[in-house]
Amino acid sequence: MANEFQVVGTHIGGMQSALLEIRVWKFEEPETALMVSLGAPFGKSLEMQKSFWEYIRSYMNNGPYFDEHGNHSESDAFVQSQLAVKPNMSGWFRDTLAGIKKTRAENGGRKYLGGTDVVMVVGTLLLNPCFRIQELTYSVAKRRSRNLWPKVVTDRLKADGPTSRLVDLESHQKLAE
Repeated sequence: MANEFQVVGTHIGGMQSALLEIRVWKFEEPETALMVSLGAPFGKSLEMQKSFWEYIRSYMNNGPYFDEHGNHSESDAFVQSQLAVKPNMSGWFRDTLAGIKKTRAENGGRKYLGGTDVVMVVGTLLLNPCFRIQELTYSVAKRRSRNLWPKVVTDRLKADGPTSRLVDLESHQKLAE
């Protein structure tokens, strides 16, 4: 479901915004449902939300491997190239120091440190504990959530994809009972 609305305030005037939400039901418990917001916290236009939904739909229809146009691909080269871009937040301090050392070597040691370098070193040094805590929290949450899904669901997460839908499995189980 995609909804567009206008937020009005005394200081901001009128601002267009849009929501993208999906309703999901718990496997084998249709009375338990959730509304999950899928939209990104930025680009809250209806066009952006529609584009994001098309990306998700393409992934669901074409499987985990697709090219830059959203078409099915037998190779995961494009997906791997996108995953390689993921920044390592706790590594920013180390990367900043490496960049300063490289600049120092290029300039022969004279006047190599700029104002931006100082701000980056201080900023990344101060934020480094937050980044470490964030990565630790993420890794613990990922480890804990691994075994919470039923086997019929985890089997569907493999690269070759599912052969049937969960809805069909549920309906066959209800007919068998």
